[in-house]
Amino acid sequence: MNISRFFGATNREAMRQVRLALGPDALIISNKRINGGVEILATDQTPESPPVAGAPAAPIPPAPSARPAAAVRPAVPPQEQDVVGAIGELRGSLESRIDELLWGNQLRRAPAAVMLFQTLLRFGFSTALLRAMLKRLPEHLGERAAFQWARGELVKHLPVLATEEALWRPGLVLALVGPTGVGKTTTIAKLAARCVRRAGPGSLVLVTTDTYRIGAHEQLKIYGQMLHVPVHVVQDIHEMRCVVQGVRDDQTVLIDNVGISQRDQALPEQAALLAGAGRDVSRLLVLNASSHGDTLDEVARSYAGDGGTPLRGCIITKLDEASRLGAALDTAIRYQLPIHYVSNGQKVPEHLLFLSAAALVDHALAPAQGGRTLYAPTEADLAALLSMTRPVEDPEEAAAAQRRKALLPRLLTLSAHGGETLADEDLRAAVAALDEDPVLSEGYTLWRIRGTAGAPRAAEGVGRLRGAARRELAEPDASALAVHGRIPVRPGARRGTWVTSACCGLDGRILAATSQQWLLAEGWYSSTGSHRPSVPSQTDALLAQIDAESGAAAGPVLHVFEGGTPALWRTLESRGLAWLAQCGARTRVYEDGEPATLSAACRRLDVQPVAAETFAHRPPLAGLDDAHVALWAGVGPVSLHSRGGAPLAVRAVCLRAVDRRDGRELRRWHAMASLRGPEDPAILARALAARIDCQAAWRLAAATLEDADGGADALLDDSLAAAQLGLAAWRLWRDPRLARSASVCARLLGQNALRPAQASAALVKLYALKEMLG
Repeated sequence: MNISRFFGATNREAMRQVRLALGPDALIISNKRINGGVEILATDQTPESPPVAGAPAAPIPPAPSARPAAAVRPAVPPQEQDVVGAIGELRGSLESRIDELLWGNQLRRAPAAVMLFQTLLRFGFSTALLRAMLKRLPEHLGERAAFQWARGELVKHLPVLATEEALWRPGLVLALVGPTGVGKTTTIAKLAARCVRRAGPGSLVLVTTDTYRIGAHEQLKIYGQMLHVPVHVVQDIHEMRCVVQGVRDDQTVLIDNVGISQRDQALPEQAALLAGAGRDVSRLLVLNASSHGDTLDEVARSYAGDGGTPLRGCIITKLDEASRLGAALDTAIRYQLPIHYVSNGQKVPEHLLFLSAAALVDHALAPAQGGRTLYAPTEADLAALLSMTRPVEDPEEAAAAQRRKALLPRLLTLSAHGGETLADEDLRAAVAALDEDPVLSEGYTLWRIRGTAGAPRAAEGVGRLRGAARRELAEPDASALAVHGRIPVRPGARRGTWVTSACCGLDGRILAATSQQWLLAEGWYSSTGSHRPSVPSQTDALLAQIDAESGAAAGPVLHVFEGGTPALWRTLESRGLAWLAQCGARTRVYEDGEPATLSAACRRLDVQPVAAETFAHRPPLAGLDDAHVALWAGVGPVSLHSRGGAPLAVRAVCLRAVDRRDGRELRRWHAMASLRGPEDPAILARALAARIDCQAAWRLAAATLEDADGGADALLDDSLAAAQLGLAAWRLWRDPRLARSASVCARLLGQNALRPAQASAALVKLYALKEMLG
């Protein structure tokens, strides 16, 4: 039995192809709507004949004209043809209706699916992919948790090239195919530069079949002259075979093809040209990221079914011109085209990136620069289209949910040694708050992975957390704070210093833990994989941390840390970095050319009251009661002098906490900042407050690392999870917006209020409660 697949814009068109290829007595196996058309699986029920030795395999799907109807079945009356067609249409309509009902019920059962559907449509993903994915969306997820689930699903199913070495094998013959204007020639030049860089100019031969466009092959010849590699122009299959077979087995051949529209009848001719080259040709489809999703789907479908060798993958171009990347990734997923490279500009060879699946998905899910979307439904549109009738509830499931709702709060209250009974809504509100806070949400993800598969690798975890932090910023390339801290720790029987960083917004919100380092007696270990046997100074370790965060940032960064030396501050200035260092009161500075201490200089600053909304997104500063505290901040010029060096102009920063009732000064903090950073006292005050919070959170987290007893890599993995959980526990304890969750945690521990030392344990219990309720 030969099963064939047919695709048409309408059901009638697809059935016409079936009758033309398999005859009027063809058996319809399935009929469904997919990718904007109708797909039919059909068979003629004839036994397969044994294959002839040496004969080429039949192409899948077969060409419509490959099998005339008269050769398969005798003619049948037109009435029977109409019956077969009507049955096929009825079956397809029924399957489509069932699919619509299942999809509608899924949207009603999981409210987060509606938000996710609308959000991912805005990023360019197709309805076909979203339906297939969101049908498996777990119920009762909050919006943030649902978004993270969707991200994980996209990362898991996005096909990418495992390593570059998997592509650049000896004897590779690689051809780029695709429509006109997608950037094939420029991409070939970038690939050629990579190949020459890896193995030298003698390892590469360039071939072009583009003799149509004026000057097309001349452009490739110019690239060839720059790289000192030969360029051949071929016009037919005979010339192609002669060139390819004349190349050494250890040389790489890159073939630049003429652009052919996906609707051009000459598409099979190009496929035949490459198939007849005499060697295995790896075809990569070039997809223009700025094209519409339907266009990309048509391109992929046409080139995948052009009768040539199967496509080995794709390269996505014009990333710098695209408003969203979702459509290109969607096409790669649905047609299973592993993404080899991404082109993000015209420069050769710089603008060609090899990215992981996680990096590609994070780029696709990053907020758009303009923020305005015209071609995706809004929430109001979806609300108008979505029927609000609710499905019939399963009686057994409803009874089980009611029992759980009544019993769980009572059991938890018993574990709290008496007290008020916890209501079900209290538990669910406490759990729901986890999904709405980025730090707690990412902390939950790390905790869950750690509990099921061990701590995630530090390098992978840092990349994930950086992506999550970028999504929380107003713009993907918005300015951010990089807060750095160091904490003495005794992991196991060893002694060392833990150096860690966090990404924060300019509004002072802590978003995620990032880079990790360990300075141990036996060596220096970093989450970037830069391990060394010699232990650097604390200054060098801080510089390495700053370099790591600067290199990974998409926008300007203000580095915030404690202390330092004039040599460190001058080094940062020489590198063009913005920084803020919290300093002691007796730090030596110069004011108007006269020596002074930092505290003396700060006393003479013109301080201004800091508006209450300045700290709207953060806990009360250093545990002070916001109801009775007024904050004042001041910034002024000072300079640093060193023997034999020019004075370094910097800013003195002062933050004062004053009791509103009697004007008494409660606390004072001093810092110095570079002139490259922001001058606004409110921003500098938030940066200083973020450092105070992060350091306090990491001190709490350090206690969980005292019992760590493993290799350096395991210690790095554990410290990243501890850093994120420490920030989450600190937020749970101090953030007034999480007061209800903190109260529930305290009552679970048998306490009236949550204490700092209990915050980490309480947070883990809350995570476990979320897992149980979810």
